[in-house]
Amino acid sequence: MEIGPFVTRSALTVEEDATLRDAAVSMMERGVGSAVVLTNGKPSGIVTDREALGAIAQGKDATACTVADFVKGKLATVVASLDILEAARVMRQKGFRHLVVVDDQGELMGVFSMRDLVVGLLEERASLLAEPEGVEGTS
Repeated sequence: MEIGPFVTRSALTVEEDATLRDAAVSMMERGVGSAVVLTNGKPSGIVTDREALGAIAQGKDATACTVADFVKGKLATVVASLDILEAARVMRQKGFRHLVVVDDQGELMGVFSMRDLVVGLLEERASLLAEPEGVEGTS
């Protein structure tokens, strides 16, 4: 089963020069745990509630830090056709709670989160349980 149907298409986005505070407020207002960082309209990173919490715990001024300060390395993206079990493997191996999903041109499609993973796995399991066992036909 592909992750496409479970991707949150209305992903929260912030520009790279947005303050960490603004991103955190937007995440709280939307009830999401991440915001995709855009540079020139393209996804360039992701900032999560964990980064915001970590910055506060370290005594950083969230109004002075930009989200770009918290984007680490090159953004890893996936496509909507990725198998749900492969997505789970990637998330586990990389320690990701969110995957940025892009189309073939690198345009943002949405975010696939741990919540989406659970919903997808439950749906996949339900569909497997609903399939009738092999019925022997008569000839």
